[in-house]
Amino acid sequence: MAATGLARGSRATRDQRQADLLARAAAAILDQGGLPLAFERLARLAGVSKALVYNYFPTQGALGCALLQRELDAIDRAAIGAVAAIADPLQAARTASDLYFDLIAARGPMLHLLLADPVVAQGEGRAMVVRAALLLRPLVRRLRSALKLTPREANAVMHLLMTYPEEAGRKVSRGEANSGLARQLSGDAVVAGLAALSGGADQGAALGGEPL
Repeated sequence: MAATGLARGSRATRDQRQADLLARAAAAILDQGGLPLAFERLARLAGVSKALVYNYFPTQGALGCALLQRELDAIDRAAIGAVAAIADPLQAARTASDLYFDLIAARGPMLHLLLADPVVAQGEGRAMVVRAALLLRPLVRRLRSALKLTPREANAVMHLLMTYPEEAGRKVSRGEANSGLARQLSGDAVVAGLAALSGGADQGAALGGEPL
């Protein structure tokens, strides 16, 4: 029984150490704008040996994969499904914008940096990149239905509209913009863009916001 308790304690300690390394790695990567992150720097930030860092993350790809898993775990899948179920497409767009803005404002653009990184996207994290795309499938389907788009067109529109809350959330995460105002304006921009694409140009213009 004591041995089992020791094993559980060791596992908890290892999980805690990995979580600490990932948190420090995420902060450093956001600071420098992307991967790769020198393991010497990560070891120094965490106050551990470089050998210990390699024990957890043998390669940059392994580190990126672990970070991507961390970011995907932070996404509220139920909330995405709820957004896709909103009947009014403009309200759905604003709610989706708010959801993504809140994620970026709280965590920084880590998800975007990881998904855009070729080492992560083409290496060990490829399956998780696919998983990230699948998370957006309900919203993409909602766009296809609202705008009568092909799957390729809906994906392109989705990524275009996401740039508004992503940039606004990035500025808030850096302390460069007021959170409430940035959230409102990014939502306005998404709604205006969708309204224009659906033929409501006047409505879109009326809802457009000023640059942050």
